[in-house]
Amino acid sequence: MRKSGEKEKKGFTRRDFLRASVGTAAGLAALGSLPGALPRSAMASEGPGNKTVFQVSTVSALEHGVFYPVTTVGELKKHGDLGVGAFEHMDGELLLIDGKAYNGMYSGKVVLMDDSAPITYGAVSFFKPDNGVTLKTINSYADMQKSVDKLLPNINNFYAFKAKTTFSYLKYRSTAKQEKPYPPLSEVVAHQSIFEPTNISGTIMGVRLPTFVNGVYAPGYHLHFISDDLVKGGHILEMKIADARVEIQHLSQMLIMMPEHDNAKKVDLAVPYKK
Repeated sequence: MRKSGEKEKKGFTRRDFLRASVGTAAGLAALGSLPGALPRSAMASEGPGNKTVFQVSTVSALEHGVFYPVTTVGELKKHGDLGVGAFEHMDGELLLIDGKAYNGMYSGKVVLMDDSAPITYGAVSFFKPDNGVTLKTINSYADMQKSVDKLLPNINNFYAFKAKTTFSYLKYRSTAKQEKPYPPLSEVVAHQSIFEPTNISGTIMGVRLPTFVNGVYAPGYHLHFISDDLVKGGHILEMKIADARVEIQHLSQMLIMMPEHDNAKKVDLAVPYKK
């Protein structure tokens, strides 16, 4: 484990936070390409909850240090069984998979959380994939994102992802518990823990949200990872993939739960954070 250095204290952007970069497509083998538009039957046969990304708070709230509890794990599970996020005080990374919530902690340990655990931020869905692809010999996070982007029928929609993956290299992070008064997000990630395992297998989970939601949610990919043995996990920063089976779910709507804490109400989320 190592802590991020001085370089990460400078020039932080929303895109740095979620690493929503793009690059060249390499090694993509489609097992079933996504259609230009999903069949009406696929959209109509499921209730609206199964086509909804449920979001807790906003990235602009995090930039203002709004790390107060918004909901709980138990309540979050009513809106999804797969997703990503952060716990109260930014104390670790939420890894929601198959209806179980884990915390990828700053120490590097992964802990199964009970339903009472408070959540400050997140994006989840009831995961029912529409299609999938196989990725092989992908040399960067950017390559992976551009490869998958080429298969999406509409870049202005929301998507959820789950991928069984073997990495030749993986770089992921976790944030530490913060104390009141909470600092801005840029200060939190400047002191994140970074882990860099090699030859590791596990599951990727997360979302891709379009550019027009910038400020509500940092646009692009927000992906977390948990190892097959459930002992390692966090927020993905970089990767080299040996082999991955990526499942993709098209989501047609977003529902946002805003923070209601008294301190959160004092913040104008439309105004950029200034020290």
